[in-house]
Amino acid sequence: MYSLDINFLRDRGLDQSAGSGISLAQKPQPSMADKIPIAAGVIMALVFPAMTFGYLKTVTAQTATTEQEIQQLESEIADLGNQNKKLEAAEAEIEKAEAEIGALVGVFEKIRPWAAILQEVSDRTPLGIQVDSIQQIEEEGTISINLAGIARSYDDVNDFVLFLQRSPFFEANNIKLNGATTTEVQLEVENEKDLPDNASLVVPRGIKYDISAQLNDVPSSQLMQEIDKKGSIGLVTRLKTLERTGAILK
Repeated sequence: MYSLDINFLRDRGLDQSAGSGISLAQKPQPSMADKIPIAAGVIMALVFPAMTFGYLKTVTAQTATTEQEIQQLESEIADLGNQNKKLEAAEAEIEKAEAEIGALVGVFEKIRPWAAILQEVSDRTPLGIQVDSIQQIEEEGTISINLAGIARSYDDVNDFVLFLQRSPFFEANNIKLNGATTTEVQLEVENEKDLPDNASLVVPRGIKYDISAQLNDVPSSQLMQEIDKKGSIGLVTRLKTLERTGAILK
C-alpha cells in the first residue's frame, strides 16, 4: 500500500518553514459581549416603534378626553353666560322697580294734604281771630300759606303766630306777621227791622292782620300720627302700605 503525503504549500513553492514573511491569521469568532449591542439594537428597533405607537395612542385618547372636557366647559360657560345675562336683566328690573318705588315714596313723603293743613290752622286759631282767606304761595321750592283776617286785638294776633310756630306742619322760624293795622269791623245784621227803635249799634274796631307760614320739609311718614288726627285717612293709608312693604323705614 502506498500513502500519499501531499504538501500543497510545498508544491506551490511556498515553504511554511522558510516562510516568505506572510502569515495568515484565523479570524476570531465574535464573543457574547460583542453580540449584546447588536441584540440591544434589534430589540430597540422592535420595541421603540411599539412604545411610540402606544404613547401616541395614549396621547390621542387623552387629547380626545381633554377636548370633550373643553367642550363641556365651554358649554357650561355659555350656560353661565346666559344665566348671567338673565341675572343682570333681573337686577336691572329690580333697580328700575326700586327707582320707581323711591320716586313714588318721594312724592308721598312731600305731600301735605290741604284738609290736614286747614284743620291744623283751625285747631290753632285763637277765639279772638277770624280767618277770612288762606292762599297757597310757592316760590324757590318752598310752599307757604298766607293767612288774612280780623282779630280783636294785637294780643290775639301774637297768640295766633305763636300757636302756628308750635305746629309740626310749619317751619317755626319762617312764620311772619307781615302786617297788622286797626280797622273798623263790619257788622252784618240780617233784619234791621227786628231791632228795637232805641237800639244803637256800636261798631268795634279790630286788627286786620296778614301772616305768612312756610310748610316744613319733614317727611309725611314722620307726621303720620298728626295727619291721621286731622282726618287725612287716604294719605295715611298709602304711607302705612309703603311702610309694610319696607319702602319706608319706621
